[in-house]
Amino acid sequence: MKYWLSTIYSVDEYIYIRFHGTNIVSYLFEMSNYSKVSYKDFWEEKYLTNYTPWDIGEVAPAFIKYFTKEQNQEKKHINVAVLGCGRGHDAFYIANHKKSSIVYGFDFSYNAIRFCNKKKNEINSESNTYFHQVDFFELVNEKKWSTFFDLVIEHTSLCAIEPKRRGEYVNLIKYLLKPKGLLIGLFFMRPKELSGPPYGSTPDEIRTLLQEGFTEIEKLHIEECLHKNKLEGDEYFGVFERMS
Repeated sequence: MKYWLSTIYSVDEYIYIRFHGTNIVSYLFEMSNYSKVSYKDFWEEKYLTNYTPWDIGEVAPAFIKYFTKEQNQEKKHINVAVLGCGRGHDAFYIANHKKSSIVYGFDFSYNAIRFCNKKKNEINSESNTYFHQVDFFELVNEKKWSTFFDLVIEHTSLCAIEPKRRGEYVNLIKYLLKPKGLLIGLFFMRPKELSGPPYGSTPDEIRTLLQEGFTEIEKLHIEECLHKNKLEGDEYFGVFERMS
C-alpha cells in the first residue's frame, strides 16, 4: 500500500493525507479545482512539521541592499505590505530600518503569524508592525486595503502560488498599491517545465505579467541568494512602479 501511494503522491502529499486524516477520494476531489498550494492546510503543515526549506532565518540580502541605498531619501510615513511574510524576517527588517513606516505582514499560515507575533512581543517591537493570518487573495474583498500601500514586498510568493493565478496576483498588487506606489520584488526563476512549488518562471514572463499597469524602474537582475550555491543565480530583484 505504501509503495502504491508513493508512486502516485509526492512525499509532501502523502504527509498531507496522513497528517489530516483525509481519505484519498476526498483529497483528489479537493485538489481538482485548485492546486494544493491554494489551501491553508498545505502551508500549515509545513510550519507545523518545520519543513520550510525556503526560510533561511534572516532577511534577504537584496532587501538590505535596496533599503540601505534608500536610507538617505526623504523620511516620510509609508505603509508597507509583505505578502506571504512567513516568519517575518523581511517585515521586521523593514520596520526597524524605516521607523516612520507601518509594516503589515500577511500569510496563509496561522503558525507563521503566531511566530511573528511572539517574536514581536519578545523583541518589544514598536507598534509599526502588524501581522494578519489571511489568504492574501482575499484582501481585495476589504475596501480598507484599496490603494492603501506605498510599497508591496514580493519575496518569492509568485512562485508559490498556482501559475494560473499569477494574473490574479498582479491584480491584487495593483489593488493594494497607491498610484506611483512600488512593487519591490525578489522573484525565483527556474525552468517552467519543472513541477512545484516552487513553480517556474522567467524574467520575460515577469515583465509580461507587469507590463499593464507598471513601469520597470529598476531592471530585473540576479541578486545574492541566501541559499548560496544551491540557488545562486535563480533569484532576480526588480522594482516596478504602479502607473497612475
